[in-house]
Amino acid sequence: MKKALIIVALVVFTAAIAWILYNKYRIVIPPVDTAKSEIGWSAKSVSDTHFGKVQLSKATLEFKNSKLVGGSFEIDMKTITVEDITDPENKSNFIVHITTEDFFDIERFPTASFVILDVQPINESEYTVKGNITIKGITTEIQFKAKVVEANNIKTASATIVLNKNVFGIEYGSKDKQGSQKDWFIYDEFTLNVNIVSK
Repeated sequence: MKKALIIVALVVFTAAIAWILYNKYRIVIPPVDTAKSEIGWSAKSVSDTHFGKVQLSKATLEFKNSKLVGGSFEIDMKTITVEDITDPENKSNFIVHITTEDFFDIERFPTASFVILDVQPINESEYTVKGNITIKGITTEIQFKAKVVEANNIKTASATIVLNKNVFGIEYGSKDKQGSQKDWFIYDEFTLNVNIVSK
């Protein structure tokens, strides 16, 4: 009887350890709510600042032991909007222009994407994220800080990503391409404010 109890205790102990290790090292991928997730964008010229939004077509967030370890997202470039221009005709003309080959050429490149390569925790909620971003078919490695918070079992990952448009072959309006019109140009850097929300 005593031997049987010892065996049962060992089995229970082993199962408990296995369960703890399983939960510690397994990858958890909560579903992402693409309707609530979004990316804000902003860009500047000498005379103006423009900003708007673009929607995610899909995204993933990967966690191990409640810590961010991976993920990716894909942007539907056809959903891009501009919010600072109120005149309907000017707004339409602006959207048409930034979707042409001068900028994002969305007929050839309808999506942009980002894939995490490495994540290093800074503290309980902040991380240094390294990954590959692809825009207009051109992929480059970037690094930025991200924050993950959880409320009511919903995780929200947010980050501000600053990119150089010339890296992706977007040279329209660049200062060194303006010739005699160098008094007006578009600054090379543009910003993405990423907000990914789980279900």
